[in-house]
Amino acid sequence: MSAETVAIALLKRFSEKQLPKASDLEWLVSEQDAPQALLPLPNSFPVAPDESDMTDASKRTRIRGNFEWAPPRAQIIFNIHPAPKQKVQMAKQNYRCAGCGMKVEPGFAKRFRYCEYLGKYFCQCCHTNAVAYIPGRILQKWDFTRYYISNFARDLLIKMNLDPLFNIQDINSGLYRKVRALDTVREYRDQLYYFKTFLKMCRYGERLLEDLDNRPPHWFTDSHVYSLQDLVEVKTGELLPVLKSLVMECFKHVSQCQLCRAKGFICELCNNGKDVIFPFELNKVTECPTCHSCFHKACYIPDKCPRCARIESRKLQLSRMSPPNDAR
Repeated sequence: MSAETVAIALLKRFSEKQLPKASDLEWLVSEQDAPQALLPLPNSFPVAPDESDMTDASKRTRIRGNFEWAPPRAQIIFNIHPAPKQKVQMAKQNYRCAGCGMKVEPGFAKRFRYCEYLGKYFCQCCHTNAVAYIPGRILQKWDFTRYYISNFARDLLIKMNLDPLFNIQDINSGLYRKVRALDTVREYRDQLYYFKTFLKMCRYGERLLEDLDNRPPHWFTDSHVYSLQDLVEVKTGELLPVLKSLVMECFKHVSQCQLCRAKGFICELCNNGKDVIFPFELNKVTECPTCHSCFHKACYIPDKCPRCARIESRKLQLSRMSPPNDAR
């Protein structure tokens, strides 16, 4: 249900009821404390799109939209619309095109075309049978079928194609279990996040860092966030080899660079000095979420980080050494 439908329903429900006077309401800030002034009324009026009366059009601005129709808004839709019933949906649209507001007689409503993205019907001028991937169907069912959409939805999806708008973890985390390639991409992106941190502090990794900087920034920030283009490339198999190649290059650099090797960790729980570990070794290393120290997965015990214990002990000692404020 769109915002326009909710607003129209509320207006119809409360149109016959008397609203309380402003003087009867209890305000958090009185008029004396914060004098208020009414904003000037807009010098415009809503009109139906098929009205041709242009009286005083030179003096006032005509606003598209009224109680029966409003133009579509740019919106990101994550869900899948239920199977359309044209008679029901067209009645909700007041037998108007969702794009231009053109009125149609019920007998000719069958000529209207359905937009799979917006879930509304459009006239043949606003819907030229363009096809595109539907984000909701990809996120919910991993369905990459191209569906018919309106011209407005086509332009909108083209604009958002490269924008990182979809968080898989929040929308449908089950996709990681369903799609193995998507889970592998997430692991590579987690590794690249740590690799880029190392390269930023290494003067020998400038060329490799420049290569990473030329990639989409969201690849290295949140491994759960994808653009529509990313999801399509996961499906076609184009993204996985690109990320794998970057990971292999970064791993080769870190393993051969003395500066990067010096930033590794020794597991404080087993104290194996011969095994230098790194946070990008996701299969055998666990990172403390608080202090970001690294430990072997087999050694690490949650909430038993020795470095966190030292930090807390040092804070406690400093608090005991500092004199209280009231002792002055």
